[in-house]
Amino acid sequence: MDFDDVLLEVGEFGRYQQLLLIFFLLPPQLSGSFHGFVQMFIVAVPGDYWCRVPQADLFNNSSPHSLDLPLELVDGKAEHSKCSTFAGQFSNISTNLADQRQLNRNVTIPCSDGWNYDRSEYETSIAMDWDLVCDHSFLPTLSVFIHTIGTLLGTVISGYLTDQIGRKMTFYIAAMIQLTAGVATVFSPNFIVFCVIRFLHGLTIVPVWLIPLIMALEFTGPSKRAPVGTTVALVFTFGVIGLGGLAYLLRTWVSLQLAVTLPFVFMIGYYWWMPESPRWLMSRGRFAEMLRIVRKMAKVNRAQLSEEYFEELLIKCQKSQTEATSERKYVIMDLFRTPNLRRKSCLIIFNSFANYAVYSGLNFFIPHLGGNDHIDFIYGALIELPAYPAMYFALNRFGRRVLLMFSMLLGGAFLIATALVPSENHLAVILLFLTSKFWMTFSFFVTDLVASELFPTVLRGAGASLTQTVSTIGLCLSPLIAHLGTHSLWLPLVIFGVLGMIGGLAALLLPETMNANLPETLEEAEEFGKDMTWKDYLKFGGHTNSAAVCGDDRNMGLATEATGMLPPDT
Repeated sequence: MDFDDVLLEVGEFGRYQQLLLIFFLLPPQLSGSFHGFVQMFIVAVPGDYWCRVPQADLFNNSSPHSLDLPLELVDGKAEHSKCSTFAGQFSNISTNLADQRQLNRNVTIPCSDGWNYDRSEYETSIAMDWDLVCDHSFLPTLSVFIHTIGTLLGTVISGYLTDQIGRKMTFYIAAMIQLTAGVATVFSPNFIVFCVIRFLHGLTIVPVWLIPLIMALEFTGPSKRAPVGTTVALVFTFGVIGLGGLAYLLRTWVSLQLAVTLPFVFMIGYYWWMPESPRWLMSRGRFAEMLRIVRKMAKVNRAQLSEEYFEELLIKCQKSQTEATSERKYVIMDLFRTPNLRRKSCLIIFNSFANYAVYSGLNFFIPHLGGNDHIDFIYGALIELPAYPAMYFALNRFGRRVLLMFSMLLGGAFLIATALVPSENHLAVILLFLTSKFWMTFSFFVTDLVASELFPTVLRGAGASLTQTVSTIGLCLSPLIAHLGTHSLWLPLVIFGVLGMIGGLAALLLPETMNANLPETLEEAEEFGKDMTWKDYLKFGGHTNSAAVCGDDRNMGLATEATGMLPPDT
């Protein structure tokens, strides 16, 4: 029994689904985008800081220009030291700072009284409040890494829970943890407690935005999934842009953290107001609950359905459940038992890993660009907007493989070009960087689609869930790679660029899925693309002589399965 057949009767995207999308499924996209990136701002290290001299503070004369500080060579330029000062003593005879301080220019000492910070861009941050600079400069990056480890674990846990206890309950648990951890963050007494809270917060990042996306696609009929999926993704991007605006207006980390958390307290009511996914209820054999939701959908959508229809629907569901119990059970290792399927699985998993690492790394690298963090972050989010319509119109014209390959190759090439431009030429750096961000955004969404189409139906959810989990490891590594920019600005760009280009070359070895029949069984998946030659690898375009299954709006349904959260229809 296919639930899409039910949606064709009650309405593929009627008034019920529209209200559900507006009031329940789009707001979490804003919460997810806010919380997914806010840590970049709350742990930010300002562009300039220097040793604090308590005596200088007494005379309001503590700028780096009024203090005689050691000079260091940074990227070929002489700058004042941020982590050391000259040894010296102060007398109380004169009120003139220069007269007061007798310096020993032959001896430099570490900052012993803390630091003063340039507060033109950030008034406060975790790094500034707890002096996480110099010998402790890695700690802000460590906190981001711990947060991404929580994200990785949360991806695995939520993928399991959504199948066991349902979409609604898993989302609600994650949303409540996010609200609690979001508020608790501002009361962190020290760095260790802060990291523990952020780890718990990281558990919620994926399920809070992904489960509503899954539900939006599960409630929507096949022909409407593409625009609905695109709308949800656009709202998420607008949320990222909004976060940049909030961070620009609210320069203290406490006010920013509360601003991205407290507006979503209304989600507490989702426990009573939000419906469960009827597709999931059907897959679990909870047909009475499913029918109650279907009846309400039909009523709100003004679908004229007789009582006999619902009775027949119940009989079909019960019959399908009986037939499903006799089917063979498959395990994830079946993807690696035969050579061709094993090769394709490894290629798409690596490609997705590279894509996630580079895409996420570009976001974490933004503070190293040398401009205003907030403005550069907003630019980085705005450049994603044209990628959505470009992807939507190009997918079924040029094929998945060629778009994935060229977008990753171009994204990587522009990153390497960025590394070659002198940092003083900020305009050229930001233009090349944003061009790379556009292409990596493009490939980011194509990757999930290709994964969903390559795996066989019997293991599509499990295979794509494995891909998502391995990809999140790339997310975890990306802030560590971006942190290398603190010492060598070009190194992270080259690493991300090379990784992106290798991912693009890996896409070249994948078969084209546009206009090709999707593999249903392991045997079909093994045969798909098995006889490709090097001439085939260098041929771009779809298999137009195959039945067009991949080339329509049904892809958004397959992308849902790619998360591992869409159960097979019973």
